[in-house]
Amino acid sequence: MLTPVASTGDLLREARTHAELSVRALADRAEVAGTTVTRIESGQVDPGVETLTRLLRACGRDLELHSSPHDGPSVASLADAWSAGEAGAARPDWTRLRSFLDYLDRHPAERRQATLAEPTPSGSPLIDNLLAALAETLSDDEHLPPPRWTTRVRPLTEEWASPGTPRMRSAAQSATPPRFKRRGIVLARNSLWRSEPSNHVARSA
Repeated sequence: MLTPVASTGDLLREARTHAELSVRALADRAEVAGTTVTRIESGQVDPGVETLTRLLRACGRDLELHSSPHDGPSVASLADAWSAGEAGAARPDWTRLRSFLDYLDRHPAERRQATLAEPTPSGSPLIDNLLAALAETLSDDEHLPPPRWTTRVRPLTEEWASPGTPRMRSAAQSATPPRFKRRGIVLARNSLWRSEPSNHVARSA
């Protein structure tokens, strides 16, 4: 049995060692260049599935790939992160929203995946736009296009702003991410995010 590995290179090296093959012997069996084996094992290149399958079979192993639903938090899971306030106005659950963003700050590799699933309509135009703005801003932070589902969320017809004095609202207006502004939401970025990502570039489109 092979031991757990952390990379494709480790996987191939473990399989080759287990089969008692030299780099040259494996390359000859798999009909690839010896430098290909060396570069994969050293992490210089990441092989495609076909190449890796061929190399592992030459070691007497089969490659098995599995996929499973992503179980991390997502924008879609926040569709119920609100409650009805006075006159039925939506009150976002700021604690849940901030906790979600804190998690992604600690696990940046999950940011894109967290935005892809479309949330179920919440019943509140404010919440639907808030989640769309979150997904769009997270995508902007990663220099990626926003998820397609966000185009189906129509912007608010009346501007929404968090309560505060005129001075506070003016400060929030200047610190609101572009995606939120275009959706009619005035909310300073630091009201949700604890810090600016190091690669943050606000998009104007």
